[in-house]
Amino acid sequence: MNWFPRLMLLTMAAPILCGAALVVAYVMLVGLTIPQLPAWAQPGVTKWMLDIPQHSERSDNGAYEESAPASRGAVIWSGYSDLDSDIYGMPFRGPIQHWSDWYDKPLLGCMFHDPNYESHSGADFPVNEGTSIYTTMSGEVVWAGENGPWGNLVVIENDGYQVWLAHLSSISAAPGEIVEYGDEIGLSGNTGNSTGGHLHYGIKHQTEAGSYVWIDPHLFFTEDEYIYIGCSD
Repeated sequence: MNWFPRLMLLTMAAPILCGAALVVAYVMLVGLTIPQLPAWAQPGVTKWMLDIPQHSERSDNGAYEESAPASRGAVIWSGYSDLDSDIYGMPFRGPIQHWSDWYDKPLLGCMFHDPNYESHSGADFPVNEGTSIYTTMSGEVVWAGENGPWGNLVVIENDGYQVWLAHLSSISAAPGEIVEYGDEIGLSGNTGNSTGGHLHYGIKHQTEAGSYVWIDPHLFFTEDEYIYIGCSD
């Protein structure tokens, strides 16, 4: 009789089939539940419900609305952390000169994920070369020097965040230095991959060990702090 081997095969396969069915049902439940949640809550709930890594160095490395995937890059993460780690305001002090005109607020050009520059990972502020640049976060200077397409770059780290200030003409901060909010760290310029005097202002977040995203800098300043002139690139 050949029914016995079939029975044994079904007996062994039953747990696998049941497990697969539970996984399918669970994923369907997650797929129906998560879209009903607020956008800000979806990444965390997805990670909790599916118990899978949401932050990796793949193209889906934890990026969420108002963020973009980022790699570790050549800039180190020192692990520096201090209670005074808030990011806010502008890396300028008015008035601001652009060409021959003066403005009481910084001019904002290309925005984060600008329609004319969708891969843009920060905010660009057109400004004459030689304008003083100030940090928007206290912390440790983990980079202060030339860095390829970033030109002369200063990066300040605190509590899992890095503030990137790029294309400077000169730098007045040093690696390992602890700076306070509002300290001058250099002068604006046109170094690196730049087609005109401006400051590229970026904010990177270490979402977990070995994983990083760029965050929209607009989350850390308000519309009344700048004059929008648009992005032409």
